[in-house]
Amino acid sequence: MKRTNVVDVADQAGNGSVNRRRFLTTLGGGAMVLGFPFIATSRKALAEGTDNAPLDMNAARKEGPLLLWHGDQEADVVKFNKIFTDKTGIQVNQQRLLPGAAWPKLYAELRAGKADVDVYDTSDLGTMDKMRQLGHLLRYEFEDLDAYDPRAVSNPRGYWATYYINAGPIMYDPRYVKKEEAPKSLVDLLNPLWKNGIGFQNAAAGTSYGMWFVLRNILAKDYWTKLAAQKPRGYSSSTQIMSDIHRGDLKLGGRVSIFQYLKSKRDKQPIEMVFPTEGTPAVNQVTAAFKTTKRPNAAKAYVKFLLSAEGQKIWNEIQGSYSARKDVNIEGLPPLSSIKLLFPTPSELAEYASEKLHSEYLKVWNNMVGL
Repeated sequence: MKRTNVVDVADQAGNGSVNRRRFLTTLGGGAMVLGFPFIATSRKALAEGTDNAPLDMNAARKEGPLLLWHGDQEADVVKFNKIFTDKTGIQVNQQRLLPGAAWPKLYAELRAGKADVDVYDTSDLGTMDKMRQLGHLLRYEFEDLDAYDPRAVSNPRGYWATYYINAGPIMYDPRYVKKEEAPKSLVDLLNPLWKNGIGFQNAAAGTSYGMWFVLRNILAKDYWTKLAAQKPRGYSSSTQIMSDIHRGDLKLGGRVSIFQYLKSKRDKQPIEMVFPTEGTPAVNQVTAAFKTTKRPNAAKAYVKFLLSAEGQKIWNEIQGSYSARKDVNIEGLPPLSSIKLLFPTPSELAEYASEKLHSEYLKVWNNMVGL
């Protein structure tokens, strides 16, 4: 079997002269700025990426290696992709790109007429749905979508769907933080006890934006200013946060992707979770194929397998996360029904993708983590 190509891409917020703020501004501006290159590219690709065309597995195996972008733990993705390749014969090349780097890169490639990505697995649902509205996602409906809550799939169905629910509790190592002293709420993070000892992912992470978005009207207006005064540290990944927690270099993970809990347990590392009394920030991690794909059958095959009951069990077992399917449970995690999750609602998706809010968020978050 051909070795999966692993490409490591830095999680930068910009790409040449293009940055995420400019990308979101142009999305908000619609056809005036992005319209021509996007529409021309999409029309050119219609013969290759036709909405709801039947999946041809024989053609999928002949289309060449699929290019997957994602923001997940690279080792987990490589493991899942190997299983997918073994089952289907379809090769996968992967690149790790957080939203702050992925969207500007895609914009630059589309402008140049050289977009090659087939599927993107991302935490940035707002921008993904904006891409749907602009006509850049390939629609593919199949029976497995019936197993998902309507809030976990696009409307209309078939453009994007949730491949896992990324809940973000507070985490700590009980060797360094006493349970009786551990925070019970997000407001408790303002306790002077935690000054210089809280970690968050930086502004490039879609989960960071999701946290700020769902809490901005729940917490006091001055909450983020007070939290910034605690001098929290910024990290490029939740894995880095956990490494510092287990070394005792960091007291708390202020918002840590829940799969880190099971990873720590599997590594026999002490770890505790706190689901804040205000609610636990969460995002739908979504997958979608692009209409510009040169490998439409391979892209559909990947998305279909990832969202199937088998694929969901495999992926979420590997990672240690919640499936959005009603018929898939992952042992070792508390029941979803026991957690008050705070999601951006479907009616908020346009607001979630707005350039104005992203700009406000970037200012708040970068100030908070000292960037």
